Amino acid sequence: MIIRDAVYDDIDNIAELYISNWKETYKGLLSEDYLNGLTKDYAVEKWSKYLKNENQIFVAYEENEFLGFVASKKDDEEENYWYLDSLHITKNSRGKGIGTKLIYRVGQYALKHGYECMSICIVEGNDNAKRIYEKLGAVHYKYFIDDFGGVKSNSEKLIWKNLSIFA
Repeated sequence: MIIRDAVYDDIDNIAELYISNWKETYKGLLSEDYLNGLTKDYAVEKWSKYLKNENQIFVAYEENEFLGFVASKKDDEEENYWYLDSLHITKNSRGKGIGTKLIYRVGQYALKHGYECMSICIVEGNDNAKRIYEKLGAVHYKYFIDDFGGVKSNSEKLIWKNLSIFA
């Protein structure tokens, strides 16, 4: 498996996975109208813009097969925190440690670039994700109300206080 920086040629794979995973993961947690409004065109635009800014996307491939991606950026709320914004693994690739490897790559990036902590937000009810992040050392930081295009959701922010675990 290869993990590398994303390039524009990866955007279609990223967009398709992002939309399908959101519709699967957040069914019953976010409104059906919101999820049905998510389109590939929206995701292509979102992730193309994401790559243009000072953000980081890593992709995982096995030969030519796209396995998943992780997107990260500066935390909007906390100075000197790096934010793990989005992690998505293809259905066939889950349970093989790919998500863990992608999280570690982001943690290494944050450590290398001098960030104090790394953060992630999860929608309340996304218990699988929370368990994975806690298993990898993340701890509760705060609860808050998130907004997904006008759709409110109870959410939680977790942080990794010690980035040296990713060294």
